[in-house]
Amino acid sequence: MKPEDDPWLEHAHKNAELLAGEIEKLASLTSPIRQNLPIITKYQDFWNKAKEITGLFKKLKPLARDDRDLLWTRFNTLCREVKENQKPEYGKLESVSRGHFDEIIKQVELARFPVEAPPRNIHALVERGQALKTAGDLLGKYKHEMLAKHKKACFDRIQEIRTVHDALWDTLNAGKPHPKAENVNRVRKNLEVNNERYRKAVTALENFQLTAEHIRRFLASCDDPEKHARATVQLADVERRMNEIKEGIQKFERWIEDDERTLNEE
Repeated sequence: MKPEDDPWLEHAHKNAELLAGEIEKLASLTSPIRQNLPIITKYQDFWNKAKEITGLFKKLKPLARDDRDLLWTRFNTLCREVKENQKPEYGKLESVSRGHFDEIIKQVELARFPVEAPPRNIHALVERGQALKTAGDLLGKYKHEMLAKHKKACFDRIQEIRTVHDALWDTLNAGKPHPKAENVNRVRKNLEVNNERYRKAVTALENFQLTAEHIRRFLASCDDPEKHARATVQLADVERRMNEIKEGIQKFERWIEDDERTLNEE
């Protein structure tokens, strides 16, 4: 029976064609597109696409068993090939990740107050808070070059010290005249919000940069004029968003600097 004579077969055939097309796109990503970066980032486009295809296998129904088995075998073969290509560099990654972990934890320890010597004034808390901010910034900067176990350990330690700092801020503010304490608390909250906005903006910029690299790679090998034109428009839009985000990052940096200066003057 031809697919067009049976609605189920016709639908299953279309689903198989869709999956086959997505797997072919995945095949074009098996070579690393960021040769000079660590292994996690080198194949990030591949694994992002692989995750998307895994979702399609679960979602697309109906799908004939023979087609599913054939497509799944092809998909698994590509994933195994990339894993094999990654293996030689994982030893290097462990070393690189450990180096970043040590650098971040060093800043975390600089932010820690000894139990027997809590801060007596805001200046000491601001100074150690800067070390904590540096630790958070480094984690954001190196997250694509670190193993999950190292990232989680750094994040947990940063959160632990941040909780202590927040309690110390509350203690110091409680002993100050009400208007001044309110001002300090307001500026501190602004600083926390701006730091969070800054981190999110940096992450967004990194994602758009990866997208732009992928589009440029596609344009370099695309022979279809219509697809080339659409991708060119998409790249222009991505680059526009990148410029907007960069402007936002510069703005957040100025606000953070102003807030820190204000706290130091209190």
